[in-house]
Amino acid sequence: MTAAKSALNAAAAAALLAAAPLAAVPLAALAQNDGAAEKGRDERVAMALTAAQEAEQASDSAALASALRVIARSGARPMEGWTGADPVPAWRAMVPAAVLPPLRGSPLGPGYRSGQIGAGQSDSFQQVFLSGRKASIALSAAGTQPLSLRVVDAARKPVCVADVRQRACHWVPIFTQRYLIEVRNAGQSEANYFLVVD
Repeated sequence: MTAAKSALNAAAAAALLAAAPLAAVPLAALAQNDGAAEKGRDERVAMALTAAQEAEQASDSAALASALRVIARSGARPMEGWTGADPVPAWRAMVPAAVLPPLRGSPLGPGYRSGQIGAGQSDSFQQVFLSGRKASIALSAAGTQPLSLRVVDAARKPVCVADVRQRACHWVPIFTQRYLIEVRNAGQSEANYFLVVD
């Protein structure tokens, strides 16, 4: 096989892999502590945000400090353009300063947002993802909230649909474009959630 033909085959294979959305991550994998290195940074941050919220409600400062360390190490910050209340500064104020790493500058980590969705309602927003760069979105919520995640491209074609068991999406966009991210609550009561985009 000639070098040109080999390079063409490799390029075609890469294009096919980039075009297909990667499998959604099962929720059970998010709930397990073992294998944390296998989880994406977005999933670890989403789980840490939920853990921090639960630790605050339980007045567990050790668990809160542990969750905040994960968030700080990742460099996570509120998503650009999100106008909701960021709970992280209030959580940091609840933990002695000596326990947490200092905040430094403007980190280039994943972006996060929180939200509340009424029963049978959805929350959506748009986000630009760059061509050829892995896109990751993770959704977390306390308890067994029946939340789902859906991502569609500019042509309204689904890129990822993740249900109650699968709350993470990973794919490599073929084109730089704006994607619609939708979180839906299929439950009978209001649901709180955290969404992390990396």
